Amino acid sequence: MSSLGTAAELDIPPWPLHPPPRPQEALTSWMRRTCAYYGLARPADLLPGFDISGLDMDRYVPEPLLAHLAARSIVPVPRLRSMTLSGWIPWLLDDTDPARCDFDTYVHQFSVLLPADLAVHDRLCRTPEGGTWLPWVSEQRTRACPVCVDELECTADIGVTLVHQLSLLTSCPVHVCRLEFCTVLPGRAVLWDRTASDERLRPIPVSQEVARLDRRSARALTSGWVQLDRDRVHAAVWFRLLRSVVDDVCTPLCRAGRWSTVLSAIWNSTGHPRPPQASRVVFEHLRWTERERVVAAAASAVSAIEHGDLPAGGAHARLLAPIPDEPVDPGTAPTRSCFPASERSAWDGVQDAIDAAVEVARSDIAAAASLFAFLRTGCHTPEGTARLEKVFADLGIRLPP
Repeated sequence: MSSLGTAAELDIPPWPLHPPPRPQEALTSWMRRTCAYYGLARPADLLPGFDISGLDMDRYVPEPLLAHLAARSIVPVPRLRSMTLSGWIPWLLDDTDPARCDFDTYVHQFSVLLPADLAVHDRLCRTPEGGTWLPWVSEQRTRACPVCVDELECTADIGVTLVHQLSLLTSCPVHVCRLEFCTVLPGRAVLWDRTASDERLRPIPVSQEVARLDRRSARALTSGWVQLDRDRVHAAVWFRLLRSVVDDVCTPLCRAGRWSTVLSAIWNSTGHPRPPQASRVVFEHLRWTERERVVAAAASAVSAIEHGDLPAGGAHARLLAPIPDEPVDPGTAPTRSCFPASERSAWDGVQDAIDAAVEVARSDIAAAASLFAFLRTGCHTPEGTARLEKVFADLGIRLPP
């Protein structure tokens, strides 16, 4: 079943109660919030007749199951699909099946910080075994933004935001604070790892570079593009460019050649040393604290390239580099000859012509009679003609008897 009809067409009764999905909410989170309305313990209880054991529903859901959920909840299939990783194909990742995700194609099709032919052997050390890797997807505890949770109007809205679970982000793009590990009971409560109870957790701010990077990545998932200094780029290009930078900053200094000074400057700017494991373990398989440091280094590198503070040797670094300042020719001061002559009007010379006609009429009675006859055409009354005769007398023009 690839298309969705109405609940009646599918002969599936809708749920009497079902909360609307929250922005960027994970599918299982929404299903658990629905379970809370009926006192059910797990999402499988909402799907009689479907075997979802072993199915990661936040990654991929078969179309028949999506159609069933859509009919029960009156939520369109495309909206439900967007609550899983499969809804972000091919922008964020090529496929949700690790066996069909090629590491080298995704990570190394662009080169930004380091030349593409540098440290090829070193990159092979971080290449995961086939079928074990998805870009930006890591095994980890649930994370949430403490400010986002505090701003919810009621506990029934408590859920899990899918994008917050990706290694792509380390902070909340809205509140610019660190995402915190927690246990989320959708529709009920959030239990923070850093507190002894469900008390309010104080948010920890992140650096400007990390916040800017996370805002761009979050925007790419919602709008499909990222605005750079030179131009906007497609979301798929942005995520692969960023993943290339992440891999570059993991390169050991001894493998970077003359670019080792660039890598040193990047890591020094973060205030933390490069995690030793990062040189031989793929980014997504690092511990969370190590991934956090690598993302901070990548954010610092992107910011430095964009501000022109750091040279970059990759073929695609120009996408991030600032537009160079080009001097503007001041030109020369304008002169009168630079301006075109004004066009002559049809009325130019009329007064001179009238003066000449009057002068001829004073000495030539025939010319006087012709001029009088011409001007008399505008006189429509005897009084007008009399006034015209007086004007001629005042000008010293003698008319024929």
